[in-house]
Amino acid sequence: KTVLLVRKLSTAILALMGFVAMIFLLLAAHPIAQFSVSGAANSLEVLRTRNVMMIMALAVFTVPLLNSYRGFYQGLKELKIYSFSQVLEQITRVTFLLGIGFLLVYILKFDAIWAVYAAIASTSLSAVSSIIYFIGKDRKYLSEIKVKAKESDESIPNQKDIIKEMFYFSIPFLLNVFLNNSNNTINLLFFNKAMLMHGATHIEADLYYSMVMFTTNKLTSIPQVVAPGFITAIIPYVTAAFENKDLKQMQKHVLDSVETVFYITLPLAYFLFGISTEIYYVMYGSKGLEMGGEVLRYNSITGILFNLAAVSNALMMALRLRKQNLVISFGGVILKFVLFVPMIVWLGYKGSIYSNAINQLVLFIINMALIKMNYKVHYTRTIRRVILMFIGLFAMQLSFFGLNAIGLHVIDQGRFIALIELGVYGVVGVLVYLITTSYFKLPQKIL
Repeated sequence: KTVLLVRKLSTAILALMGFVAMIFLLLAAHPIAQFSVSGAANSLEVLRTRNVMMIMALAVFTVPLLNSYRGFYQGLKELKIYSFSQVLEQITRVTFLLGIGFLLVYILKFDAIWAVYAAIASTSLSAVSSIIYFIGKDRKYLSEIKVKAKESDESIPNQKDIIKEMFYFSIPFLLNVFLNNSNNTINLLFFNKAMLMHGATHIEADLYYSMVMFTTNKLTSIPQVVAPGFITAIIPYVTAAFENKDLKQMQKHVLDSVETVFYITLPLAYFLFGISTEIYYVMYGSKGLEMGGEVLRYNSITGILFNLAAVSNALMMALRLRKQNLVISFGGVILKFVLFVPMIVWLGYKGSIYSNAINQLVLFIINMALIKMNYKVHYTRTIRRVILMFIGLFAMQLSFFGLNAIGLHVIDQGRFIALIELGVYGVVGVLVYLITTSYFKLPQKIL
């Protein structure tokens, strides 16, 4: 009965909060867009930015609703369902992003901005697809719980007490997420102004903002989402070992979490780095190819660092180091804010990426140092395994050189053939990484 009540309340609260946030973003999209791009109220840049925010508004509703379902199954430790929903979400998102973008821009000859709109809308569509998947699973799992609730003699829990406990438990997580996503807000408010101070024109500033925050960010978000989807499922086991005071098992789960993130994310992020120009060409065409490939190459570093910061934050929360984590996250926001404008003025758009990367790296290092200090977790094993993973990445890069040497240049082909050639790079790169790391028995030990 308590499980059913928590499920009902969590879904209702997240749906309500998501709906209110969606309505706010819809109403505030135009003034926020006008402030962020510093253009006239009806200029093309402002209208496009407004449209982007209005499309994003639907995700503000659907993603929290999805996570009410996902969190329920995570709590039940149904890890196959939990992980499959992550994979389904990303397959749906990328398929829609590629398919609709190709249809609108290359078949129907719409402006290229429609590919960006499709990429952003894919977040909402993929969330809905996973929600439908969970609703199908509810027919079995939720029905079983309802039967047990009817047979149970337990008293119905007090709804107000449950709500108080839920908020007491979740507010530190909410603050953590808010602080760690403030990077996007800082980018939104100050990127264009800093680029103008660097010497860029309004058109250049808008173009780089679009590339950093939308076109390449949609690609770097793939490793950012996939790996945490697998490692977050480990967190209930970390919590259980902590509550049972099983220090040795808890230490093992902490190392497993970090190593899983490294092992899954490194090759995904390295694809974006090693063949950035080829990927950008397949995704967005030859217009602005050199610039887009360069932005993607630099932005790829956030793929791994974001995941490392995310898993360290999750572990800090699970290990009851919430106050320390919130202080560190707040310090990270201050660090990002202090570095952001000066680094852009000095380095151009790269400064926004570097300031973000420094923030994430500092968060990860401090969090892991506190975990080591409080729970005597030693990272010698992890450091050794990460070095071996980098050997796998080196082998992957050699395979890229080999494929390029035999004539698979990607960017000298039409988009369809280029997509096939890029797929060859993907398959060969993954196989080389797996074979190399399997020689060192990494997947056998980590996965």
